[in-house]
Amino acid sequence: MKTTKAVLCLAAVLALPLAARADDNADKLAVATKLTEKTVLKNLDTGFGGALEKTVSTMPEGKAEKVRKEAKAEFDKQRKELLDGLSKQYADKFSLDELKELDKIYDDKTYQKFQAVNADPKSEVNLLSQAVVTRLLNMLTLAAASDQTGGAPGGLPGGMPTPAPTPTK
Repeated sequence: MKTTKAVLCLAAVLALPLAARADDNADKLAVATKLTEKTVLKNLDTGFGGALEKTVSTMPEGKAEKVRKEAKAEFDKQRKELLDGLSKQYADKFSLDELKELDKIYDDKTYQKFQAVNADPKSEVNLLSQAVVTRLLNMLTLAAASDQTGGAPGGLPGGMPTPAPTPTK
């Protein structure tokens, strides 16, 4: 009888750290899921919604509605897969305290304002960023084209662009 009681006590003592770890992992996954929802997936939702509407804008309404329904169904499936996968990765890579700290950052009103400015397609910040990115992508496209046609050394037709001289006063 004493042996059975001792074995049960030992099993209970050994199970406590496992239960605590399971609770910690569940808490980490919950916070990571919340964080993923309000960051990556919020941006994905916005981007996909805009792209979908742009895609169907030229279609007849009947076809547009069918495409919307099918695309949203696939999007929801892919979104769930992404949410589950990213949440697990974040829960594995960060401690519960780190995840909570990240959550506080994303809840910060100043950070949210910063994100809103960056997300506004009409903001000067976005216009500047798009202009620079477009120029860089054009440069890379030219480099790739010159490589295929045997352009100048350095990959760019005519070499690297020369910056405009700075006006002197």
